[in-house]
Amino acid sequence: MAITGENAPKKRRPKTFSPSLAGHCLRYATMEMLGFGRAIDEETRDAMSQGSRRHKAFQAELGARFPMVKAEVALKDDGWGVSGRLDVLLETARGPEIIEYKTVGGDIFDVIQSTGPLVSHWAQLQLYLAVSAVEHGLLVVENRTQDGRVWYRGRRDPAWEAWLKERIQRVHQAVATRRLPSREISFRCLSCDRWQRCFPTAEARQHAVDEHPAWEPVPPVPPIRYDHVSYEDEPSAEFLA
Repeated sequence: MAITGENAPKKRRPKTFSPSLAGHCLRYATMEMLGFGRAIDEETRDAMSQGSRRHKAFQAELGARFPMVKAEVALKDDGWGVSGRLDVLLETARGPEIIEYKTVGGDIFDVIQSTGPLVSHWAQLQLYLAVSAVEHGLLVVENRTQDGRVWYRGRRDPAWEAWLKERIQRVHQAVATRRLPSREISFRCLSCDRWQRCFPTAEARQHAVDEHPAWEPVPPVPPIRYDHVSYEDEPSAEFLA
């Protein structure tokens, strides 16, 4: 006999993958979806707060410059098992363009300026493009400790789409079985707020990273290809068009 009413077991809604996890290791993404806690220090909280304020200011800035701007656009796709919000959706002569905005500290900003976008940032933009079937996107990275921005214009990339789809499917499989994937040890572990789920001590973590500093996910990360880059705080309308 089926149980109905208040005593019936509640059916759990399937968990969805947040686009912000796109460039993380599988173990971290699985922990996030399973609700594992995080060890967030005061410095990180302050950086998150600053990022949120700058985020809203950036959206307002674009809205004042361009009338065809939508902010915080909901995105959900059951096939991908993904849900999130686009920072900005800009209508241009070429069609819709997704803008992903990030803030980083000064040291990381210098690295990005010299070597290009971070994998985690580019993966999130590419996931938005893939899920929404939008061809063009912009990644904007702002220095939160000093003035400075860098804008990367890219387009939807089939290689990234295939990589993201496989990685996300593996996370969903791990969540379904409630088993954490193997560690993907790299220098990223040194700044991870869930590292204690992977290493017994800070010394053990450091030793593991010293032996394997490079992140080598399976499958390998595709190349990051962008069409144009601008180092202006406010690029011309032609750059955004």
